[in-house]
Amino acid sequence: MQLYFFDLHWDDDCFTDDEGILHFDEGSALYYAQRIADRIGRDADYGSLKVAIRSQAGALLATVTPSQGRAAEQEALLGRRPGLFPHPFKAGLAPAAAR
Repeated sequence: MQLYFFDLHWDDDCFTDDEGILHFDEGSALYYAQRIADRIGRDADYGSLKVAIRSQAGALLATVTPSQGRAAEQEALLGRRPGLFPHPFKAGLAPAAAR
């Protein structure tokens, strides 16, 4: 097992992982980083969140961002993407009681 570190970056802010987590290989560490990005990305700004994966020796292995599926989900819920989940009144679909 190898020790990997997962640093979080938002715009100018950086949270450095000082403890690290043991993983079997780089693939496992990459999967874990993607899960971190998707979990935190639910509540954060998708455009700026990045998870940097470092080896125990300090070498940067990869930088991961939240998956596109999570970004589309957040945009739809916040109403940033027109046409997705429109408000019923805006789409002309008022409830029967309001007509």
